[in-house]
Amino acid sequence: MLTEERKISELSLRELSLDAVKLWQEIEEAQLSAEEKEDKDSNRTNDVGLVIQKLMENQGAIEAKVDAIVWVKEKLEAELVGWKARMESALKLYESAIQVRESAISEIKAMLLHLHSVGLIPEKNIGKECEIEIRQNPPKVASIVMDVESEEFPPQFKKVTTSPDSKAILEAYKLGIDISPYAEITIGEHVRFKIKKSKQK
Repeated sequence: MLTEERKISELSLRELSLDAVKLWQEIEEAQLSAEEKEDKDSNRTNDVGLVIQKLMENQGAIEAKVDAIVWVKEKLEAELVGWKARMESALKLYESAIQVRESAISEIKAMLLHLHSVGLIPEKNIGKECEIEIRQNPPKVASIVMDVESEEFPPQFKKVTTSPDSKAILEAYKLGIDISPYAEITIGEHVRFKIKKSKQK
């Protein structure tokens, strides 16, 4: 178990807030309900968000509600770190197995191409039920032997791409320059969670 996950386990939700325990249970129930709905309908609703909406719409005890939401979010993030670590560990195991098999396939193909290149096997090799055939790949440009910027390099063989400079547009916007004829600027919002140091247990 990772450090972050261990910390949140040591400070269980029950020790932090009974409201957080209740909220945690309601969120788990909402997630289970959402999964059941998803099995029947591809249109998933924000069931967890509705739990938060219901909590905040009820008047009173706002401080306890704020604390409960933050504690639950902290626990979710700690568990997320742990699960991501487990996923990475599992992926490494799978990647290793995949690489071994991909390497074996590549080596088989490489040896067959080598045997054909030295004349030990023909282009077509017939078995009782299977067949191995050596075929040519489509042509491709292996490398460019002349400087593309050279005047001698034919223009029809050049590809020029143009893209907007978002960074320059934002810098101009911050300087008060009107960029509305060229681009639309949006300013979103985000949620910041904070635990007061004096309130930590």
